[in-house]
Amino acid sequence: MKNKKLLFFVILLFPALLKIILEFTTINSRKLPYYGPKTAVGVDTVFYKVGSLFKTLPANSVESMKQIELDTVAFPLYAVCFIKQSYKKDDYRMAGLAEYAQYKKDKIKYIPFIIVTPCDGSGDTACLKEMGKLSVGNENILNLYWQTNSFDSLNKSYFKEKPMYIDYSFFVLVDKKRHIRGYYDARYIAEIKRLTEEYQHLRLKEEKEQMVKVNKIERK
Repeated sequence: MKNKKLLFFVILLFPALLKIILEFTTINSRKLPYYGPKTAVGVDTVFYKVGSLFKTLPANSVESMKQIELDTVAFPLYAVCFIKQSYKKDDYRMAGLAEYAQYKKDKIKYIPFIIVTPCDGSGDTACLKEMGKLSVGNENILNLYWQTNSFDSLNKSYFKEKPMYIDYSFFVLVDKKRHIRGYYDARYIAEIKRLTEEYQHLRLKEEKEQMVKVNKIERK
């Protein structure tokens, strides 16, 4: 009987204890920066958001290329980089990610890595062959082929008020609210490691916020 009462007491206290634990763990002890222009609305700060990004799948012609929106359900967070045509044969620009994709794929398999390159359809064989290499055996590394005439305006939207050292082929970490939370140089293993850690950090914060929200609804 005493054990049942104790169990019942623990069940009642568990949500409150969980909230306290979450508040004092590393989930909240570390805050990632927000990049891009910021605006003030009264006492609130409105952070910059990137626009919608679509995954483009090459088909038999430019007209039949399919576009799938990277929605917040299937892609709550993602890492994206933009490769200019002049960079597409420079393997060293993806050296860090290539190392993980080959030898440490388990550490990145849940992170959507999106590589965007200018491409004008399936006839543009140069971009299709070169940019598909990292995807082999890594379903989480996606190739997005963007129309050449709007490629620059697309990547510039991810680079607004960026740090000076950021260049094409850097990965951009985007959170669920489509804020920019980090830039990472794909040439270096240490940078990909930092990206994976900060991605996991943001996912934990998301899950914590969702758990607190659900707990509030249940308590009502």
